[in-house]
Amino acid sequence: MPRAVCQQVLDRLIAYLRGCGVGMTSEDCCKALSLVERALREDPDGKVMERAMNLLPEYFDIPDATIPRQAPPLLRGSIGYSPYV
Repeated sequence: MPRAVCQQVLDRLIAYLRGCGVGMTSEDCCKALSLVERALREDPDGKVMERAMNLLPEYFDIPDATIPRQAPPLLRGSIGYSPYV
């Protein structure tokens, strides 16, 4: 039996919040359920997931993403080549 839309949205929201480092207390779960309910009411025919993700900042304080540096800074170096030899 396929999962209902509300269950899919709730699962995705909880996974996203955990990935952002937000702990899921009982109060947070209630906020997530309210968010899903609002998303379903405001967009019953279509993009409930998109609506829920857009509403997320109204319900939860999401920490800013810190993206680590992908490589050390580039520094000019020498491989011992001298063009005047």
